[in-house]
Amino acid sequence: MDYNKFHAERAMKYHDVRCQHVLVIGCNTGSDCKYFVSSGAKEVIGIDVIPEIGRGFTHPNVRYIRSSAEAIPLEPGRYDLVYCFATMEHIYDIEAAFYEMARVTKPGGLIYCVSSPLWNSRNGHHYPQYFSGYPWAHLRLSPEQALWWLREHNVVIDPKNGTAENVVVYMFDNKNFNMKASAAYISACNKIKGFKVLRNDLVLEPEEVLDQEVRRELESRGFSSQELRAVTHHYIARKHRASWFSGMLQIFREDLSCSARLNS
Repeated sequence: MDYNKFHAERAMKYHDVRCQHVLVIGCNTGSDCKYFVSSGAKEVIGIDVIPEIGRGFTHPNVRYIRSSAEAIPLEPGRYDLVYCFATMEHIYDIEAAFYEMARVTKPGGLIYCVSSPLWNSRNGHHYPQYFSGYPWAHLRLSPEQALWWLREHNVVIDPKNGTAENVVVYMFDNKNFNMKASAAYISACNKIKGFKVLRNDLVLEPEEVLDQEVRRELESRGFSSQELRAVTHHYIARKHRASWFSGMLQIFREDLSCSARLNS
């Protein structure tokens, strides 16, 4: 399943992006941006911190900015849809990032943010293909033990991930993951004001994924069953309009602009 496409299309069910301004947080090489521009978005801005930002997709209506979500270098109240998928778990200061997303959202606009997999979940290390036989490996093993396990089980590493050493270094580097508990996401979003919240919740895996031996081991280290099964956080919220009159005036202006663009 293409989760990137699934969530982009789902976001557009909440908010029609035709003739709209869209901001994509964590755009990577640009693949997410194409879903919105192909659906009629007037402007799509993608931001990410990676050097290869936007190299996979170019379009006249798409622009890329290399920046952190913790300090978005864009004007407030401009974007009709602020979209973020599988990115927040890599951002250290999630409160700052959520604040910035709220700041740049236009009155009447939507934030659609899905964070997954969360750090304390079964595959919070982002390498399920290598540790399928050792769930929650990043919580149960040291880096040295994880490397030994990969070698002992002759796990074949995809060349794009480098070597087993590269995999282990990546999964334990706090520059790659914020390593925050699931409750931190709920708390950060509860602090956002001026929005009608449609979702601010966690998706939990079924209890069957957590066998009793692993559960006892990790509960002895302070992890609850719910925390270990919390794999995804959703925050979907619409920004309140400043007033009925200003909101209707903004809609009228956008309709005129959109009609002119479509008829040109």
